[in-house]
Amino acid sequence: MVQEERYIRLFEWCTDHHGSSEEHEITLDDLASLWCCSRRNVKLIIRRMEDEGLIRWQAGLGRGHRSRIVFHMELESYVFDLAVKLASAGAYKSAIELLEHNGRHTGANRRFMEWLSGRFGFRQEGGGAAGTDVLRLPIYRSVITLDPADAFYVFDSHLIRQVFDRLVRYDIETGRIVPGIAHAWKADEDGKTWTFFLRKGVRFHHGRELTSDDVAFSIERQRALRQDNWLFRSLVRVEQVGPWIVRFRLRKSNFMLPRLLCSTSMSIVPRELISSNPDFWRMPVGSGPFRLAVWSDDRIVLEAHAEYFEGRPHLDLVELILLPDDLPITARSRNWGQLLMDHELVEKPPETGWVRKEKLWMGCTVLAWNMRTRGPHRHPAFRRAVDHLLDREGMLRLAAVPRGVPASGFSVPRIDEQAADAHDPALAEGYLKEAGYAGEPITLVTYSIHEKDAEWIRARCAEAGLPVHIRLETWQSIRRPGATADESCLLYGVGLGDGEADVIETYEQPNGFIPAYMEQGMKTWVSEQIDLALSEPNEDERSRVLAGIEQRLREEAHILFLLHKKLTTYIHPAVKGVRFNSLGWIDFNRIWLDPTEETGLH
Repeated sequence: MVQEERYIRLFEWCTDHHGSSEEHEITLDDLASLWCCSRRNVKLIIRRMEDEGLIRWQAGLGRGHRSRIVFHMELESYVFDLAVKLASAGAYKSAIELLEHNGRHTGANRRFMEWLSGRFGFRQEGGGAAGTDVLRLPIYRSVITLDPADAFYVFDSHLIRQVFDRLVRYDIETGRIVPGIAHAWKADEDGKTWTFFLRKGVRFHHGRELTSDDVAFSIERQRALRQDNWLFRSLVRVEQVGPWIVRFRLRKSNFMLPRLLCSTSMSIVPRELISSNPDFWRMPVGSGPFRLAVWSDDRIVLEAHAEYFEGRPHLDLVELILLPDDLPITARSRNWGQLLMDHELVEKPPETGWVRKEKLWMGCTVLAWNMRTRGPHRHPAFRRAVDHLLDREGMLRLAAVPRGVPASGFSVPRIDEQAADAHDPALAEGYLKEAGYAGEPITLVTYSIHEKDAEWIRARCAEAGLPVHIRLETWQSIRRPGATADESCLLYGVGLGDGEADVIETYEQPNGFIPAYMEQGMKTWVSEQIDLALSEPNEDERSRVLAGIEQRLREEAHILFLLHKKLTTYIHPAVKGVRFNSLGWIDFNRIWLDPTEETGLH
């Protein structure tokens, strides 16, 4: 038992036995029992607490006589100071656990969150003109992986893109593919041979120059791990045409290859480090704008990559504090420049003068039906009935402010478009009769961020006599093999920041939820349609084919499209270079702080 825990136990014991009196009586035998140690050790512990100024101790005369103790620090202040000490050393998880166990009935929790909030945002640490520019942010979710081959969640993908580079990138603002590691590329007339020309001087974080050997290794590694992926079905081989040229040989035409190479999963990794280090993914090395310096249960620290080929980031360090994802949203302070988009954000501007930024999330929430398990949902009329029971506008009104717009497909509607809300309870009743529905329950699985929407869906279905059981998983557990295999439907969010490439990924992702729920016949048809789209050199024709897949899924109600949620953040005017990427996050390497502004920042 550490000294801090002994003090907390002593304070609680005295309070329980003597209330809030200033002086407490206790024997050495009481303390030996409380601390599970000998009387000799009790005396050493007491002496140390006196030396630290925590208590005043008056020993009793003789064995068994009561001693007197006065506490110099109240439990709330002691726990608060201890939590601050732990957090300042980077042990944020330990600080939160300490408060959970010992500060629940005091004001220490509130005081700590206020202190922690003051550490978030932009700071210059170290002093002097050459101080370190730091951006510190709280993150209320787990980091599942930094391996591009396993990337599934948007947050993981965002971090991977800070650490790694891809051959090419998709620019959401212009809708164009722009150079990355490759400065140029070309294809033959039939779209079966693509050649990419690499920049010279692109360096990994450990100093070695990136070459075509790393590109070929990264692509072949992905193919070995994801053989059924859309990219690799037609890939014959990757050729190294010298150290700075890579050629893709394809079995079928693929005019979307550069677009697909923008995917996070196509990040380039250093061959020799992965081949020789089985623990590489605990502290991965890339060539991106930031180097991973710390990855623990408490935090992730990114340091600027000084030799980044597009120019050193303005920030010196980004520290992401990993806080419990079950911390109530209302308890999350917003008095800092958070620089992330959040569709569950409490609408409370941090301070006067901060600029509010909003955009619709490039993607939507969906209810996907599991066509590989038994239940009433196997009948298309049942699925259509549920679709007509769900009033999307009503779901949007769950919050005090508008949460977005209704969805009728994956893509966000244009300004001149309005999604048609299928809500019609009378029509739903007819569909339930057509399906021969006899009141069987269905099970909906989701994770905590969608719990409120799941409860709303259950209530709407209950009004029609359709019982829905909800099973909640965590970010991690829902990705376990078989975690969602036996349920009727799944509620989750599909991110489509990279447009058509992400639509294809949604249909084709080997471990994705939607393909896992498709019957084999539907899955085969979707793959055939995707191959047809890839073979089309005309972009409009590709879009038509992909829209046809979505239309069938919508008409047969395999997927119920729910909401395009609104993303909101607040930016201080002194924060410059703010640009949201396709994942809804800030590219950390572009932002900087204007010190000539009256910042009011830390």
